[in-house]
Amino acid sequence: MSREFRPWWLATILAGLLLSTAAGVVVWGGVWKSGSAATQAAAVSTVLPAARTQVHSLGRLEPASRVLELYPESGNDGVTVRELHVSEGQDVAAGQLLVTLDNIERRRARLSEAEARLRAAEVHLQQVQAGSKAGDLAAQRAAVELADRQSQLSRREAERAVQLHARKAISDEQLESQQWQLDRWLLEKQRAEGLLSSLSEVRETDVRAAQSDIDAAVAAVASAQAELAGSELKAPLAGRILRIRSFPGERVDPQGLLELADVGSMQAVAEVYEGDVGLLSPGLPAKVVLDASGEELRGVVAEIGNAVARKVVLTNDPVSDTDARVVEVRIDLEAASAAKVARLSNARVEVFIQLSRISDADSRVQSTGPVLGQRN
Repeated sequence: MSREFRPWWLATILAGLLLSTAAGVVVWGGVWKSGSAATQAAAVSTVLPAARTQVHSLGRLEPASRVLELYPESGNDGVTVRELHVSEGQDVAAGQLLVTLDNIERRRARLSEAEARLRAAEVHLQQVQAGSKAGDLAAQRAAVELADRQSQLSRREAERAVQLHARKAISDEQLESQQWQLDRWLLEKQRAEGLLSSLSEVRETDVRAAQSDIDAAVAAVASAQAELAGSELKAPLAGRILRIRSFPGERVDPQGLLELADVGSMQAVAEVYEGDVGLLSPGLPAKVVLDASGEELRGVVAEIGNAVARKVVLTNDPVSDTDARVVEVRIDLEAASAAKVARLSNARVEVFIQLSRISDADSRVQSTGPVLGQRN
């Protein structure tokens, strides 16, 4: 009897096993679908980060007028500083004397010589325009009068000699001698009159020649004055002496004599990665943090550079990109902030430029990298 029911029992067991297997497959499939959806959601959240709100970079403080490195004028090769008229940190006015070079005495002497030549040329022109001296004219007039009287006397003697020769009272030779005396005095009178006319006349060619001498002397004085001015260095603008590079007795430093800047208006110069420059525009607000003290300053973007260059301000992060290509962005500091840092030119700062708006398309591709790497 038990043998009859054995096939039915085996069929029941096989059916149970099939049902269990089917249920397991359904449960595992649901779990797999749930895990796949979570993974996709995580991937989407990684690809679509939050939109950027600011651009971060390193930078430095600098006067808005830029720092001027002052050099002596050309033609001062090999000179040394004779006298220094200012000190570091001193405020100076435009045109104020800053430095005197050691070649100034030689150039002063050259100027004095040129001025003396000019005075001599002017006196010569006055002489030419005035004509000959009164004494010379009087003497020449006397010579003309003497020649005239002698010629008249010779004429009477010649006429008497002709009469005597007609009566055979004198020889032919004596007659010719009297004629020769008459001719000689007539020629002497003509010469004296010509010389008197020459002394009385002011020739235009002589005046022009004298005037040319004056023009050349004036040019020489101007050249000497320019050279003398080159021995003195004066402030091209009102500002503050930031650094003195050459002191009395020293040759001019290759980097100049001194540095000058108008510190009344300060700027932060941010070195922004070239890929971030397109996000910026003038007028965006910025926060500037002093690297040394952590003090915060406020300002706005004033100017965006037009050239890409290598970084100048470097971070202490050993893994940062020191060869990064950056663009200088100048930020005008508020008056209160500028007054605080007037003595801190070239101080290192961190700059945070706030972005007023950003497109959805940009938010899908821009990364919010680490702050210390100059990307935010």
